[in-house]
Amino acid sequence: MATPRAEYSTAESGVEVRTVAESAGSPVQETLTVATQRDATGLTTVEVDGELDMLTAPTLMSVVDEALDRGCNRLLVDLRPVRFLGSSGLTALIAVARRCASDQVQLRLVADGPSVMRPLEITGLAAAFTTVTDPLDAW
Repeated sequence: MATPRAEYSTAESGVEVRTVAESAGSPVQETLTVATQRDATGLTTVEVDGELDMLTAPTLMSVVDEALDRGCNRLLVDLRPVRFLGSSGLTALIAVARRCASDQVQLRLVADGPSVMRPLEITGLAAAFTTVTDPLDAW
């Protein structure tokens, strides 16, 4: 299995973007982009774009761990751009929820499409998360 390569950048707006793409020669060519932004109220927003599976879920966990290590009181994970949510992605979301609970951080997921909602509902995990369709409705 090819080792993913990661690229990091920080926009002038303060949004940190991490993109992971599979190395050339890998039979799977996919990309996951995770952008984080923290505001003055202690809200950290993590936007996930791409396929969240066994190859890319560790990136989400790494970004969330770094955001929580920096300190925040609310975490909003925006999954609307996610095109595929596999079992490893679900496991990563459970790990995010556990870490938030242990750090006493409020967690909300933003999801509105079948690529995320269907796996959550089929596995019964939809009841384990507070999910909204619009980030403005999170709190």
